[in-house]
Amino acid sequence: MTRVYHFLIMFLFSAFMMLSMSVFANQTQSLTIKEGAPKTYTVVKGDTLWDISELYLDSPWLWPKLWKNNPDINNPHLIYPGDRLTLYWVNGQPVLSLKPMVKLSPKVRVLDKHAVPTIKEGLLVPYLQSDRLINLDTLNASSKVLGASSGKQYLTSEESLFISGDERDPHWGIYRVAQEYQRDDKVIVALKRIASAKLRESEPDITRLQVINQEQEIWLNDIALPDVSIDEIELTTTFYPSPSPADSQAKILGALNGSQYSVKNQVVIINKGSEDALSQGSMYSLLQSGVSVYNHQGQFSYEDSTGKAEYQLPNTQVGSLMVIRPYRYFSLALITVSDAPIGHDALLISPDHDKSGDLSLSDANHSGS
Repeated sequence: MTRVYHFLIMFLFSAFMMLSMSVFANQTQSLTIKEGAPKTYTVVKGDTLWDISELYLDSPWLWPKLWKNNPDINNPHLIYPGDRLTLYWVNGQPVLSLKPMVKLSPKVRVLDKHAVPTIKEGLLVPYLQSDRLINLDTLNASSKVLGASSGKQYLTSEESLFISGDERDPHWGIYRVAQEYQRDDKVIVALKRIASAKLRESEPDITRLQVINQEQEIWLNDIALPDVSIDEIELTTTFYPSPSPADSQAKILGALNGSQYSVKNQVVIINKGSEDALSQGSMYSLLQSGVSVYNHQGQFSYEDSTGKAEYQLPNTQVGSLMVIRPYRYFSLALITVSDAPIGHDALLISPDHDKSGDLSLSDANHSGS
C-alpha cells in the first residue's frame, strides 16, 4: 500500500509539473511583430481589421492576442475611424493600445459611427444577406420562377418576373442550383446568384417581382429566395478571427464560382460547420500535400514501380482560410491568403495543430469522410 501511495503521489506531482510548464510556456510565448510596423496608426475609413493586422503580424488572424492584456478595450474587435492605435511592450509582449477619437459611451459610440469590419464588406455581406447553401427540404419548398407574361424563354430586367407563392418580402435573390455536396448522409445544395429583384405586388399563389440587376439570363424554375438583413441573423461583419479547434481537419468540397482552383478573396465550401465547433472567424491553414518520390535504378520519379517510396516530401503551407458563414454541417469560407492556386485536394488543419507532428495524408483523407 505504501508503494502504491508513493507512486500515486509521484505521478500526480509529475502531471502537475508538466501542466505548469505547459501553462508557463503558453503565457510566455510572444508574438513576432513585423519589422517596420508603425508605432502609432490612426484608423481611417475603408480600413479593415485584417488590413490593420497585416501591418503588425505575418499571421493577421493572431491580432486579438495584441489586445488581450489591454484593460482599456472592452470590445477589442470594435474600433472606429479616427481611433489611434499605439504599439508598446509589456513584460516582453507586444500590446496595441486604443485611444478613441471621441470619448463616448459604448452605446452612443456604436450609434455614432460604424465599427471597422473584419474584412472588406463587399467580400462578406453578399453571403450574410442571402443563403448560398440550402438543404433539399428548403430547396423543394422554395418559390420558383414562373416566367414572364410574354412567355419568353429567357428573361431580362426589362420585364416583370413572376414567382410561385403569395410572398411579401421586399427584396429577393434569384438563384440557380450549382452543385450538390455530401457529408456522410447530409446533403447540401450550393446556389449561384444570378439576379436581384424587388417586390412589385403579390396575389394569391403568385408574386410579381421587378428585376433590378442580373448577371445572366433568368430561366424558368430558377429559385427565388428572400434577402435578409444582417441584423436578423446571428452573424456580423465585426467578428474576430480565431483558430479552429486544435484537432480540426476539414476538406474543400468545391468553390461557389464552380472553378477547380481558388485564390485569395474567393469563397469555397468546406465539410465542417457549427456542429464541429466552427463559428464566424474560425481559421484554417491551407497545406499542399507532399508527394512520394520513387527510385528507379538511381533515377527519381513520381511514378511508382517499386511499391516503396524513397522519399516522402513534406506538406507545404500555401495559404489560409477563414469561415465567414457557418451552417450546421458545412460552411462558406473565404481564402484570405494564397501563395498558389488552391485546389480541392488542399489539406485544411487548425493553425493550433501540433507542428511537431506531421499530418499524414491518410488522416487528412479520413477527416473528409
